[in-house]
Amino acid sequence: MKSKRSFLGCLFIACTFFLYSQEEKDSLSIDKTNIAIFFENMVNEKFFIREHFSPVTITPVFYNDSILIERIKYLNHYSPFEYRYNADVRRWIDFYLSKPYFVARLIGLSKLYYPLFEETLDKYNLPLELKHLAVIESALNPLVKSPAGAAGLWQFMYKTGILYDLHVSSYVDDRFDPMKATDAAARLLRDLYSIYKDWALVLAAYNAGPGYINRAILRANGETNYWKIKHFLPRETQQYVPAFIAASYVMTFYKEHGISPDQPLYTDKDVDTITIREKVPFSLLSYFLGIDEDDLAFLNPQYIKRVVPGSTEKPCVLRIPRRISLTFVSRENLLYDTIAKLKANDFSNTDTFKPNKQTLNASLPPMGKKQIHVVAPGESLGIIAKKYRVTINQIKAWNNLSSNYIYPNQRLIIYSSYVPPALNTSNNKDLNQKSLTSRTKKTSSTTSSTQNKIIYHTVKQGETLWGIAQRYGISIDKIKKINNLKSDALQIGQALKIIKP
Repeated sequence: MKSKRSFLGCLFIACTFFLYSQEEKDSLSIDKTNIAIFFENMVNEKFFIREHFSPVTITPVFYNDSILIERIKYLNHYSPFEYRYNADVRRWIDFYLSKPYFVARLIGLSKLYYPLFEETLDKYNLPLELKHLAVIESALNPLVKSPAGAAGLWQFMYKTGILYDLHVSSYVDDRFDPMKATDAAARLLRDLYSIYKDWALVLAAYNAGPGYINRAILRANGETNYWKIKHFLPRETQQYVPAFIAASYVMTFYKEHGISPDQPLYTDKDVDTITIREKVPFSLLSYFLGIDEDDLAFLNPQYIKRVVPGSTEKPCVLRIPRRISLTFVSRENLLYDTIAKLKANDFSNTDTFKPNKQTLNASLPPMGKKQIHVVAPGESLGIIAKKYRVTINQIKAWNNLSSNYIYPNQRLIIYSSYVPPALNTSNNKDLNQKSLTSRTKKTSSTTSSTQNKIIYHTVKQGETLWGIAQRYGISIDKIKKINNLKSDALQIGQALKIIKP
């Protein structure tokens, strides 16, 4: 395995500068400004946008060496990994705790990724503490790519990724896939342990590559203890294991330091997986599933063009919020039918497809069963849409309406699996026909008795009950009583029954 400069590898240069004395800093000749910019860029990476996290409060807590020593001993007692406390570890703990809001976000992200890490590590019979390795590799950001090309949560180089079945194409980079990359990292760690039989050396080899470790062992006369050959390793690797110990400490004892998790929008228990067997853009999935595109990207960073290139022969896995899993199951066939229809209508390039909701609704195969709704006086498209649990645009598309204008006794086609209580009968069609006949007779009778003085007014933008009442010379209370209105609020397109005096 070739040595790599990981995302946090660059940070090691910055942090090492932070950790050493002034004389050592001067000898490193590193630009302080660039270091600060680099670290802030890491913290403010696009993946960490504010909308994906809840706000937290930080209450710093005093700590000293004796406290840290006891807690490190606790970690060591319950782990096959050798946890040591020394000056390097203390400096790394200080470094992490100097960025409490960043740590709070790491803790939050661990709620999304750590259960996956633990399940995979357990599958390969590896120490669960290795989950903290992703903290120092990528800061739990699956979109990170280092200047040298290492990518994802576990910072795989391209060639190493290929060895562990992480493939890269124009549409998918498996190194960004949380599930595939975690499985690959576990297998790599297992393979390294089969060589070195020492977990600290395994971590060092993961960072620097076996070549550096083998040369260090030779220089140390065959010694295979990390702490005894540490001074023969590259400077970054000398700090790698202390940084891992510090990360383990902070991720375990964050509460004792007054840090609360900066909860992400989704945690592991909120996420489910589905398979996609067609090439589908996030834009279309967003529309069908009622989920924001950015949320899909947050959960599926491997789809680098926001397109899932699935096929019947090679389905793709998609992570979605668990709450919409059943929605996908109920609409899956409809989704594929729509894609076929769009392709037939020359939407061959689904990569750049941006659905216009009204146009798309017109091309969608009907959802639910066909119902006929007879517009009652005072009803608007909004009221009808709410009644059948559909959208206004869908009703307009199904009935070729160019505006929101409707009128009493108008027959509207509705496709909905939900039948309103008043229509909940197997003879729905007959019921609507009877309703139409009844309302027509009632209207004719009323019109006759009032000498044809009944009219219907369609509410336009900006109109109020007071203005309509003034126009027809009647009172607001009378309009409300005739139309069974409980408030003065009106909707554009609403039909009001008016009986002129």
